[in-house]
Amino acid sequence: MMKILHVISNENDRARVERVARYMPEEFEHQFVMSEELGSVKCPVDLVHAHRWFGCGQAAWTCASTRQIPYVADVTQGDLEAYHKLFVFNKKGAEKVLAEAARVVFTAPSQEDFLAQHLPSKVADTVFAKSTLLHETIDPYWLENLHIHPPTALVHIKLLNVGTSDSNSHLDAVHHAMKKLQRRNYDISLTTVGDLANEELLEVYRNHDIFLQLDEKTPSIRRFAEALSQGLPVIYARDGVADGVFKDGQAGYAVNPKNSDDLAHTILNISDFFGTIEQQIMRIHPLEMFDGREQARHYEHLYNNALRS
Repeated sequence: MMKILHVISNENDRARVERVARYMPEEFEHQFVMSEELGSVKCPVDLVHAHRWFGCGQAAWTCASTRQIPYVADVTQGDLEAYHKLFVFNKKGAEKVLAEAARVVFTAPSQEDFLAQHLPSKVADTVFAKSTLLHETIDPYWLENLHIHPPTALVHIKLLNVGTSDSNSHLDAVHHAMKKLQRRNYDISLTTVGDLANEELLEVYRNHDIFLQLDEKTPSIRRFAEALSQGLPVIYARDGVADGVFKDGQAGYAVNPKNSDDLAHTILNISDFFGTIEQQIMRIHPLEMFDGREQARHYEHLYNNALRS
């Protein structure tokens, strides 16, 4: 039995881990603890997994050092912002957490590019030599209800934004882009909805044409994957969590989310080639990279390698 202690910062972290853990072999035992409670854990543990570089990572480093066991550290979008804001003399402690981890998990492709630019070269080399990219998984419901729109020309362009993560400035840019297109006699609308139950959200996705994920600080790729499961191309923030998952044009396009001209051009580009992009999205189904069953095999391999390091 391998006992994994998962250090989390909130219940969303726990839900994200459980979507994968449920498919792992029974010999893996999973325990969850908040970072501030880690010191009170007395039971034997084989490996610690910090699901945030900042906060969780420091706690995992302390615990693992005390117990002489390995630890794994995840890097999230929020971690990059936190690291960027640190003064130079405060960054060494954070860098040590990644450098001494048995394995480092990136949750978005753009994170490696960011750290390659900002970490000291020796630290970066150490981190990248033991890193892997594992996307957040989505509810199996979406993979069991894959959908593609019939190829068609868009007469009325229906944009969709889900949740509250997009800032007002990004939505303002969308409205400006829409006005530019409306002045050119394009019929275009925007729907914004909050978090809904899966069944309700499925119908919303299927009744729209293009999904917007424009906040570069959005920590979750979940909505991006859900939209693709329903055949919607996505306009996503450049350097955000969705940037680099697929090549531009394969599932959507990266944009400067505050530039209305860039947004307008990209909306028209998708509109003109909507049928083609829909067919490309069909080819990336069933989106195995977001499937908890597929990810479980990667995590089993990751943990076994971490124990052997």
